[in-house]
Amino acid sequence: MALIAPFAAVTGRASSAVRSAGQTVVAYVLIGLLGLGGTAFLLAALFIWLAAATDPLAASLILGTAMLAIAGITLAVISAGASRRKRERRRSSTDAAMMASTLSLATTGLKLASRVRGPLLIPALAAIAAGWYLSRSGGDDD
Repeated sequence: MALIAPFAAVTGRASSAVRSAGQTVVAYVLIGLLGLGGTAFLLAALFIWLAAATDPLAASLILGTAMLAIAGITLAVISAGASRRKRERRRSSTDAAMMASTLSLATTGLKLASRVRGPLLIPALAAIAAGWYLSRSGGDDD
């Protein structure tokens, strides 16, 4: 019976977390439905007001054009943000690869320098410096 107690505690915590998440989802769905209903009533009131000021066809055209314009602007903003995030991810992965190659070169150079003693120390340090210089200046094609 003592072996079951830890599993019961974990199961109880998991079920309460799932129950809490389910309640949160239900609350957000209800809030979303109320928001959509309110928006629908506001659009209906706007249509009635426009139809009273003009004719129903003009009111429909005005509302339809306004909604398409808002949708187009929203789509442009979202796609611009997505392309910016894609560029940032690409730049981040490039920076990580450059850092990994620099660290690899540095550790290899340190291993060479620590093993080399005597007359070969100067050529080993020169090879390390040349490799570092070539790795730092190789990608500047701006």
